[in-house]
Amino acid sequence: MNRLLIAALPLLIVTPAFAQDAGGGATGGYAARSQTKADAEQRAQMIFDQLDANHDGSIDQSEVDAFTKLMGDNPRMTGRVTRMFTESDANHDGKVSTAEAKAHADAAFDAADANHDGILTPEERQATRAAAGGGATPQQ
Repeated sequence: MNRLLIAALPLLIVTPAFAQDAGGGATGGYAARSQTKADAEQRAQMIFDQLDANHDGSIDQSEVDAFTKLMGDNPRMTGRVTRMFTESDANHDGKVSTAEAKAHADAAFDAADANHDGILTPEERQATRAAAGGGATPQQ
C-alpha cells in the first residue's frame, strides 16, 4: 500500500490535480502524450482508490494526514495535498467522495484544456503548470 501511495504523489502535487503530467518527463512516456477527459477520470479514480485506505468510498482528513506523514510531513507537499483535498470537498463535509473527486478532476481538465477540444496536450499541461507557478520541471 505504501508503494501505491508513493506512486500517487506526483499526481497529487501538481496543479490542477488529476489533469497534469505524472512525471514521465518531456522526452517520452506520459508527459509526451495527449490525454482525454476519460483518461483523466481514470487516473483520478486510480488515485482515489489508492488514497481511500479504509475502502469506505471517501477520503477523509485522517487519510490525507497519513499520506502526508508517509511523505515526511514536507510543508510544501502537505499544503498542496491539503489544498487539493479542500478544493475537492464540494459539500464541505470533511470527506471527498468519488463523485467529488471526479468533479474536481473534470474541472481541472476543463481549465487546462485551453482550446476546449477535449484533449489535453503536453503543451497545455505545461502551460497550466507554469500559470500555477509550478515551473517547468518534468518531475512535478
